[in-house]
Amino acid sequence: MSGARAGRVVSLESIIVDLGIDVPNLPPAGGDVIASGSRARVGGGFNLAAAAARQGTPTVHAGRIGSGPHGRLIADALAGEGVTVAGPVDTCEDSGFCIAFRAPGVEPTYVTVPGAESMLRPADLAGIRPGAGDVLCVSGYDLMYEISGSTITGWLEECGAAPLVVLDPGPLVLDIPVAALRALTGVLDVLTLSAREAVLVAGAGPPNEQLHRTVRRRLGLRDGTVLVVRAGAAGCTSTRGGSEEPVTTPGRAVEAVDVTGAGDTHTGVLAARLAEGAALGDALAAANAAAALSVTRRGPATAPRRDETEQWGLT
Repeated sequence: MSGARAGRVVSLESIIVDLGIDVPNLPPAGGDVIASGSRARVGGGFNLAAAAARQGTPTVHAGRIGSGPHGRLIADALAGEGVTVAGPVDTCEDSGFCIAFRAPGVEPTYVTVPGAESMLRPADLAGIRPGAGDVLCVSGYDLMYEISGSTITGWLEECGAAPLVVLDPGPLVLDIPVAALRALTGVLDVLTLSAREAVLVAGAGPPNEQLHRTVRRRLGLRDGTVLVVRAGAAGCTSTRGGSEEPVTTPGRAVEAVDVTGAGDTHTGVLAARLAEGAALGDALAAANAAAALSVTRRGPATAPRRDETEQWGLT
């Protein structure tokens, strides 16, 4: 997984608008509260695309975008990052959104409303021709959508083994249809999970030396597929086969102020470095540094530029 690939990052991850609402407390059933603030930000797959583009890597968004106010926000955000939009604009539907209720002292509560991005069809991807050096990024959220999920798995199978395929299932990893995951095992090159997600898949206690083996077995990963388990300041571990001992890539200890989107930053930078032909260990080191720097900033799309991580001693 190294060499002069000089490819692109092609993201199939759907992009939505995050609507954050600050409340004094979560309302009871049938109740109401007065919000103290709100904000609208482009999120979802945008965080990964922005992270990749900020590395100087050509980045393409291949998903579906709506034509309403949310879709226009998304199109403007992608243009601002220099991301090429190759997917279609849905003239009948707007892009979806996610409402996050934030109250003091409690974990945020989310409600996601799918939109145009959940209806990706085979014709939408017909004009996209991934090259041998490209890295294709997929989100678990999209595998859960009935229309987009079957479209993406079918298209990836048609692409063959030339481009690298990276899957970040996300926090809803256990809700992804098993059939959708199994359909990807033959083409999947990198599976990246947070430590929490890996434990959920393994169905065990805290991470241990058996975690990689259990996750690989339960998901049916083939030898050659890289499994990455992200562990925040501790860095990440990786394996290429079921009999391997995990290799640790150290992380960076920082004072975190907002961990939102750190996993997206890690995956986006990992994909960008792999697209340019970096060795796996070097790509993971850069991803660890970028994710660490991102959590020192507030907001979802806080991935650093390449020169910022270079100042930390990484290229």
